[in-house]
Amino acid sequence: MTTRIPAHLPRRLAICYYGWDWITAALPGEAYGDLERAVRETKERGFNCIRPDLGLGMLYDASGHPRGKLGFRARLPGANANLQCVDARGGGVHDVRERVMRLFALADQYDLYVIGTSWLYQDFLTDIADDGVREELIRIPHNERLMMLARQWDWLLTELDARGLAHRMAMVELLNEIESTPCSTAAAHTPTFSEWEHGASPNAPAEQLRELAYRAVAYLRERHPAQLMTVDLGNARHCSELLPENAQVVDHHVYSESVTLDIMAAAGLPAWSNEATAPVLEGNDLLRALLKPEVMSWQALCDRARGTRNVWRSFAWFYQNLDNAKYDAWCVEHFDARRVRESVEHAFRVAAAFAHPRGLPLVVDEGYLVYPPLHSRFVTTPEGRWGEEIAVEAAISTGHWGIIPTGYFRPNTPVWHDDAQCAWIRGVNAKIMTS
Repeated sequence: MTTRIPAHLPRRLAICYYGWDWITAALPGEAYGDLERAVRETKERGFNCIRPDLGLGMLYDASGHPRGKLGFRARLPGANANLQCVDARGGGVHDVRERVMRLFALADQYDLYVIGTSWLYQDFLTDIADDGVREELIRIPHNERLMMLARQWDWLLTELDARGLAHRMAMVELLNEIESTPCSTAAAHTPTFSEWEHGASPNAPAEQLRELAYRAVAYLRERHPAQLMTVDLGNARHCSELLPENAQVVDHHVYSESVTLDIMAAAGLPAWSNEATAPVLEGNDLLRALLKPEVMSWQALCDRARGTRNVWRSFAWFYQNLDNAKYDAWCVEHFDARRVRESVEHAFRVAAAFAHPRGLPLVVDEGYLVYPPLHSRFVTTPEGRWGEEIAVEAAISTGHWGIIPTGYFRPNTPVWHDDAQCAWIRGVNAKIMTS
């Protein structure tokens, strides 16, 4: 089971999160509208690796033929301006396959590596404007989805190899956060978009999901032996039950027990819940104090949420109505450094305890604060930076090969052009690269 990292790959990866927003936020004037500028600036900020969704399901149809151009829509239109990753204007029409090939050509030009992944069945479906394509993808039976993704990866890697660009792939994640994605079921079932939207998709036992992942990874390893193949986990504590034995990397996320969750709880708002209901303002002094004078109603928010999974609603309503400066002040005042340190260090020890005896390289490519508002400045404060730095130090001390310095410094964040934050990120990336 021991994995040897290919000789052409860097000894350390400093990872910049690109998500699926690099596809959806690509109109002129948006962060990825000038893709070469985004890639060049990524390199200038000390990164040597990016982690984008590579558009699986949107590159090729079920027969492997290029899909051509697809339209993309705004998520929560009129209520997404303060949301990380999903603030795209919508209305873009892009040939995703051509865009992926352009990204790899730019990665080659600027000496960057790519961790490829897919959020298709976790979130990306929302942003596809073509109802026919979206329906085609959602109706693929749960137990066939991982193999469908594997075939898409096969076609993509074959094309990259033909273009002399496959060496820029640092590793392939079959998909993002397998434990949070509806891709298995214990009984025959015809999926629907409404079911997906409301979080009602059935789940199979862990052994069945792991077996489905094993088959998909085996399919890819047989066809592309030069590539590192794995599945991505939202939490390393799921390694034993979900990571297939043929995975070549322990690839996981670490989110701290952070003040961004504390403020949601203190304000009486559920985080990432399918059961989210209208917030109660009466008698809720903290919530009322944090909001702007003019508040979008819960119903108005829900009217904009068509096609968006229910788990987004509480965050979307809160962040749409939030006074970011008041939010930041609360987070600084209530920051619990001991709990942050303990939670991240424990998570990294769990990952290392699984990976090291098996001889598997470790990658952490999402984290560490839990989803702050896009226009919050908390991550630029001493407290916010310290929390991310502690996580990086824990990743280094446990021997991680790939490390994200923070999930909240990307081309489509306001701090991307903040001189002080740029200097800070260069310092963190230098520490990763020289560790």
